[in-house]
Amino acid sequence: MYRTSSSEYIMGYEKRIRQSIVFVTLALPAWVRAQMPATKVVVVEARTMEAVATVTLVGTVNAARRSSVGAEMAGLVTEMPVRQGDRVQAGQVLCRLDVATLSFRLAEAKARLGSLQARQEELINGTRPEELRRLKAVLEEAQADYDRWQFEADRIEQLYQDRTSNAKEYTDSRMLFAGALNRKIAAQANYEQAINGTRKETLAQASYEVAVQQAIVDRFATDLKKTAIAAPFAGYVTQRFVEVGEWLPEGGNVVQMVDLSTVLVKVDSPESAMPFLSEQAPARVQVDALKRSFEGRIRHVIRQADERARTFPIEIEVDNKEHVLAAGMFARVTIPAGPASSTLAVPKDAVVESEGIPHVGIVMPGAIGALSGMLTPVTLGSEIDRWIAVTSGNVREGSRVITRGNERLMRFPMPVELVDEQGNPVAAAALPRPDGMKGGS
Repeated sequence: MYRTSSSEYIMGYEKRIRQSIVFVTLALPAWVRAQMPATKVVVVEARTMEAVATVTLVGTVNAARRSSVGAEMAGLVTEMPVRQGDRVQAGQVLCRLDVATLSFRLAEAKARLGSLQARQEELINGTRPEELRRLKAVLEEAQADYDRWQFEADRIEQLYQDRTSNAKEYTDSRMLFAGALNRKIAAQANYEQAINGTRKETLAQASYEVAVQQAIVDRFATDLKKTAIAAPFAGYVTQRFVEVGEWLPEGGNVVQMVDLSTVLVKVDSPESAMPFLSEQAPARVQVDALKRSFEGRIRHVIRQADERARTFPIEIEVDNKEHVLAAGMFARVTIPAGPASSTLAVPKDAVVESEGIPHVGIVMPGAIGALSGMLTPVTLGSEIDRWIAVTSGNVREGSRVITRGNERLMRFPMPVELVDEQGNPVAAAALPRPDGMKGGS
């Protein structure tokens, strides 16, 4: 992309090309010139339109995202499967840490969890039927023993009152009866506890113990997953900071990555252009190294000037699905820079790129009376619906610009034949004008 100030150079370049090519063409034998096939082209006349003033600035291509990928936990690096320049997908493993110690801890925690879960399940399920039958049998046995010693204690007490039994027999019978009573009470309590089931407080305690151990298991499992450090997004590895065998501390950097699916071209806008800049406004980006231009949109207008240069940083977002743009590339960006004014415009279909430079095909009188067409380099301004401003000054109002067939032209005069959109021949005097009127040459 050339600046507007380069229009004189472009016009001189066009003139030299025309002179040299016409000279060579005229030097060919007449029969050779007659044999050159005419390219069928559709033309429209260039016209003056109201268009926003633009300015072309130089800038740098930057990645839309840049990240220094770090480790969430410390460990010994056992694998580094990526190197600088590698393209990786989101979730692809960048680095692996040693997992032996964590694996043992996880296995231990899982075993402890299993034990607590089994205990909890036992409490929830309650006493087994066979255990209930055993406790009932113990209770019945205790009841029988109690009845026996109650009868014996009553009998000894009556004998003692009749003075036919001594004090020792009386005391022993009362003590044995008391023991039988206590055994009956204990057997009764055990049986009722088995019938009623586990207390809710005991169940709650068991549930909390299981929850605590489950959290420990989950933490170890999560830590184990963190030993495989993955790419947070799809992109390119630009630098790696560790090698196999190194100890990676918690939070340590593993690699640096950039996301180039879209890029942000940063340029410094002059202070005078700020009133005409808005987010999502279209901008054209020319990358000299690729000899290509790209359509972009203003993504960010940073409203903090460089106090020394009095310029404002802006960023233009450009789609990079082909992955041809790389961070750090030099770029030229055309952005709005002033109010609308009258300027020459051509249909967008009239613009073709050659070696990264926009060209417009123009029809002109040929060397031997026929019409010729030739690509001429131009600089472009703002877009006006389906038209685009030409700011280089080498296309004039009323010039016949080619909208179809221009991709087959070269940067020297070539025979052309004028046709309409249906491919029917059109007389030069009947060329369509932008306003629908007919015009001559």
